[in-house]
Amino acid sequence: MMTLLERLRYETQPLHLQTETLFYTEALQNGSLSTDQYTHLLHTHLRFHRGLEEAIDLYPDFFQKYNPDTRRKADWLLADLARLNEPISPVEPDAFRHWSPYSLLGAAYVGEGSMLGGTVIWKWLQQNPAVLPLLDQARFFRGYGPATGINWKQFGEFLTSVGDNQPDEVVAGAKQAFTDYQTMFRALSGLCLPSPCRA
Repeated sequence: MMTLLERLRYETQPLHLQTETLFYTEALQNGSLSTDQYTHLLHTHLRFHRGLEEAIDLYPDFFQKYNPDTRRKADWLLADLARLNEPISPVEPDAFRHWSPYSLLGAAYVGEGSMLGGTVIWKWLQQNPAVLPLLDQARFFRGYGPATGINWKQFGEFLTSVGDNQPDEVVAGAKQAFTDYQTMFRALSGLCLPSPCRA
């Protein structure tokens, strides 16, 4: 029998791969990501993480051991976009609205997983001549840095301790979060390219 983490990894894998492909992975890997595409990614991640963080804040007791104040990413993204003189898109009004805490736990799995992927993306960005000048003070794709491994381990322990009560709801939340991430990306793509993004 699979653990909840194993089940999440297995059941979300197709959506995970779709999202990676959509989010300019080929351009990231071959060093051809444009500044417009980089900005589009920042706006997409901001919309996701800001919406998720605001929803998690509605359930302080449930997410107490998640330590949300140490896992906030929206401020990093706001700072990155400010350095690019980018106007900030409004909070997605329907993002995570009325989600249960167990569904939000699944979305948090997606958000925390993005920090694992971010360690690889950060290395790719260092090899990108168009984006490299923008990285001097960039914050989001640095993620948790050396603490990435331990933060993921602690999140896995938290997810298992509370999510095992409603595993189907957690998995469904993770799947919906991947789908919503893709929807946010597409919604912003026509508005952000060419930059500046004015979504």
